[in-house]
Amino acid sequence: WLNLVPGTSVEAFKPENHYLPDHPPLGRYWLGVHHHLTWWLAPPFEPEGPFVTACARTGSATAFALTVWMIGVAATSWFGRAAGLFASLALVLMPRVYGHAHLASLETITNLTCTAAVLAVAAWWNGAAPPSRRVALLTGVVMGLALLTKIQAVLIPIPVMLWALWRWRAKAIVPLLVWGVTANVVFFALWPYLWLDPVGHYLEYLGRTTNRATIHCFYFGVRYDDKAVPWHYPFVMFAVTVPVGLHVMGALGLRREKSAVSSQRSEAGGKDDARWRHWLLLACTVFPLIVFALPGVAVYDGERLFLTVFPLWAIFVGRGFQIAYSLFIRIKYPTLPVFGLLGVLAWSAMTSYWLQPYQLAYYNELVGGQSGADRCGLEIDYWGVGITRGNYNVVVLSLGRDSTIAIGPTLHQFQADEYRRQSPVLRRHRILVVSVESGGDSPQRVIMFRRRADEPPSRASSRRILKRDEFIWWSDDIVAAFAERVRVNDRDNPKQEAPSP
Repeated sequence: WLNLVPGTSVEAFKPENHYLPDHPPLGRYWLGVHHHLTWWLAPPFEPEGPFVTACARTGSATAFALTVWMIGVAATSWFGRAAGLFASLALVLMPRVYGHAHLASLETITNLTCTAAVLAVAAWWNGAAPPSRRVALLTGVVMGLALLTKIQAVLIPIPVMLWALWRWRAKAIVPLLVWGVTANVVFFALWPYLWLDPVGHYLEYLGRTTNRATIHCFYFGVRYDDKAVPWHYPFVMFAVTVPVGLHVMGALGLRREKSAVSSQRSEAGGKDDARWRHWLLLACTVFPLIVFALPGVAVYDGERLFLTVFPLWAIFVGRGFQIAYSLFIRIKYPTLPVFGLLGVLAWSAMTSYWLQPYQLAYYNELVGGQSGADRCGLEIDYWGVGITRGNYNVVVLSLGRDSTIAIGPTLHQFQADEYRRQSPVLRRHRILVVSVESGGDSPQRVIMFRRRADEPPSRASSRRILKRDEFIWWSDDIVAAFAERVRVNDRDNPKQEAPSP
């Protein structure tokens, strides 16, 4: 936006000036502001270049805190204070969501804006009559901000439209038009790239989300192309990446329990509003899972593409806790059941604590935790969380200064050098980082993380081809290893692969 000076705006959006229209600007702007603010408050150690990923992570942390607060406020206003408290705790205690809040990526900001868009409709579109144009306009602005963050926001309008038409029939058409038009006006008005060629650039943006390089997905021991993943993938991943106790409470929260509805609501129409709100939240939770289960729809990256359903599910979890707590305190001896309820929260908290900093590799008891997920053939370390500062310290202790280390698997051409640029330990000791594929099958010092969908041909992360080092770090559940790779024939490590669609 600062480049929108006459004569320079066109230049700012040219590809040769490194502008990529793959995502709208709001999430990037959010991370950029936090990056510069953090750099100013806590300057990084001898940075190499103008960007330090760690500084931008504060943007995700802030967005996560706001999402937790927003979920708590909404659940409190609808179901009572206990539900609000438990809903906020439930979101914090979902390890995958908590792990994403530590990344300088758009997922947590997307959770914030998409959740706000759904909750705005759930809170303000109520009563026997459809919402006024003013209310529709205000909620449309919030929806526009969600569209400005990431493409996942396009999954919101369909369940909202179906819900509104089901509730108010033809009377909902005008509010829906106001809501939709306002959202698109905000989207176009606040993304200057679209001003230059509205239709062409908009179609280009949509095309980038569907016409991209194939991404592989490792699922139950088979490597699939992203559009050939089995239909049940999103449902299974959602089921196994949230603590089981929270799922049980969420299922209980799906009940339309009279006692769970806040006493602050009005008698006239209050029950009806609560019932319709229930269906809206449920529809916006289930619809993204259904979309990514459709044949031909690309799905990959574990839960990332449908992460927006987790905050909404936390509301049902909070409601379930409130219902269970209300039932337990009425019985003659409530102490044991109440402690059991608190034990569900404590177990979820301890699990996340034990996993630190590997929350993004979490699997629940339905598949036997991380070890069980590994045996089932699920992706263990998609995000490379196994590569930690401790790994780099091991490299320095073992290799010394001016050495070379290979890291893999390699996901893009800038990955290896970016590891070095973002690590003060490696830079200080002048450790050169190269891709693990660059050395072929020659002996090589490597750090491997268990992203099984993109393992190099030599399967360098296999125990059979890693010669363990005195300083090796290895976890049986979340695997990242520092070792010496030795030559191995590819036929010794066959990989089952699904055919392309």
